[in-house]
Amino acid sequence: MPEPTLPYSIRRIVPLFLAACIAAPIPAAAAQVWTALASEKVRPATAARSDSSARIAAARNEFEAFQVVVTGAATNVRATVSELTGPGTIGGVRLYREAIIQVQTASALDGATGPWPDALVPDVDELANERRNAFPFSVPASESRAIWVEVFVPPEAPAGDYSGNVSVAWDGGAATVPVTLTVWPFTLPSTASLKTAFGFTYGAIPSGHGISAADAFAALRARYGQLALDHRITLSHVDDGSSALDHAGTFYGPTLDGTAPTSLRGARMTAYELLYDASSWSSYFGGKGWLDRLFQYTCDEPPLTCAWTDIPGRAATARAANVRTLVTTSIQEADANGVTSDIDVMVPVINYLDDKSGTFAGNQRSKYDAFLAGSPRRELWTYQSCMSHGCGGTVNFGSPSSSDQYFTGWPSYMIDASAVRNRALEWLSFRYRLSGELYWETAYAFTHDAWTNQWDFNGNGDGTLFYPGTPAKIGGTTDIPVASIRLKMIREGMEDYEYLKLLADAGDEAFARQVADALFPNAYSTEVAPATVMAAREQLAKRIIALGATAPTPPGDPAPLPPSPPPLQAGAAGPIVRGGCAAGGSSGLLALVGLVGTLRFRRRRAR
Repeated sequence: MPEPTLPYSIRRIVPLFLAACIAAPIPAAAAQVWTALASEKVRPATAARSDSSARIAAARNEFEAFQVVVTGAATNVRATVSELTGPGTIGGVRLYREAIIQVQTASALDGATGPWPDALVPDVDELANERRNAFPFSVPASESRAIWVEVFVPPEAPAGDYSGNVSVAWDGGAATVPVTLTVWPFTLPSTASLKTAFGFTYGAIPSGHGISAADAFAALRARYGQLALDHRITLSHVDDGSSALDHAGTFYGPTLDGTAPTSLRGARMTAYELLYDASSWSSYFGGKGWLDRLFQYTCDEPPLTCAWTDIPGRAATARAANVRTLVTTSIQEADANGVTSDIDVMVPVINYLDDKSGTFAGNQRSKYDAFLAGSPRRELWTYQSCMSHGCGGTVNFGSPSSSDQYFTGWPSYMIDASAVRNRALEWLSFRYRLSGELYWETAYAFTHDAWTNQWDFNGNGDGTLFYPGTPAKIGGTTDIPVASIRLKMIREGMEDYEYLKLLADAGDEAFARQVADALFPNAYSTEVAPATVMAAREQLAKRIIALGATAPTPPGDPAPLPPSPPPLQAGAAGPIVRGGCAAGGSSGLLALVGLVGTLRFRRRRAR
């Protein structure tokens, strides 16, 4: 029997259709949507991968994030996210667009020039609940752009598996990303167990936001403090131009009392820097129950900012008012200059706790035991500085010097350092048995345009963890702070610390230290694969669960979710096209072949 043929009318149309498709311009390859861990910085040159779903795990009262990546070309990209449902319902999942900043000079030998993701522009912000301009955005051909997806697990959430999805659409296409969240049956505290004192200079708000009116200034400064608490850090340098005690109580009392409207219910500042008269401020803070947080920043890195001989007199003034003193120095330097007895909180740079070579080579932690034993007021903290990336000069990538090589591998808050190194210091704080961390500044780049240039002190982002979220830049009507990916990673590290402490408090400190030591064997070996960090975190979680450990549920009733702003309008976005010779390369031709095949199949069945 001869092979059946198509009718003449169809045989005549097919060549014309094929000719039209061949003659038409071939569009760029269809966009791809995939997922990545939060502890990876997805740069524009990152190639698409096959990961098409997200699986995360978190304790109760913990934030956990992942990334949905669009590899282009794609225009008018927008996204929405569902509630997560399982043993209960978890809503309020937040979306952010990862803004790109161009790095002109590498921070260190292990840094890199070019575009890096850093600022997280919210879809709907967590402070004013306003729609911002995260969406829509476009992705050039063969480049990648990431959407940050962040879940907060309420402290009352039942343990178990939850599911939902992220929906991404663009002109001519759409994708759905399945999401699975495992809620572990233990709870993290709202107030950080690891104390922090992060700086925030007076000039940041006038420079970054153009706001100088007293109450507006203080209200915005309070928003920065609130967002910091939800990232488990304290902005301890509170300077809005007023020295009035009742003013401090009005604007900053809620973050000291734990009554600010934070997602972490009851979160409190863990440090507050004394800037004015010690006696009156000590009396006021004592009456409010805040005196344990008040400290005098007695001297920073002596003898660079003060003489060693200045320290005893300053310390005497603080102690006369029952205020603790803090000095950034090492025990070796303090002993050599006779000021050890004047220091309550000693803060050596991380390099001097476990250096690669020289005076501080090897683990120095035991040298602080006698200092700590001298008084119950004493604490040992640490900080990172330009010594993590190099404090001067340029990097010779072609023939790196020994100095270039020294400034690699350390924990770092630089934009062009890996996300894992951004979250490593808190693991080291547990490893070296420290009780706090200090960082000199969080908004230094506001003195210029933080959105385009954060090159300060030979590093990209040294002294800056926020971006000024002005309505002109991010939309909406209210000025807010915008978090960086680095700030998110610091929070991840702070939550890692809570896992380690919770396990140690539950009776298995040895296992907690075994995991921490294996992950980061010393202070300068913090370049670790993201999956390795997540595996270590899971080890801790499983052991915590096995021991039945948990933390108390935060006080108070759950805060109701604010009403959502109106949904984002698609605007000029066209309909989602599924076929046609211009819809995604050769898809039209493939559709035609399928049509012909179907017709042939039907003819055979009919016979």
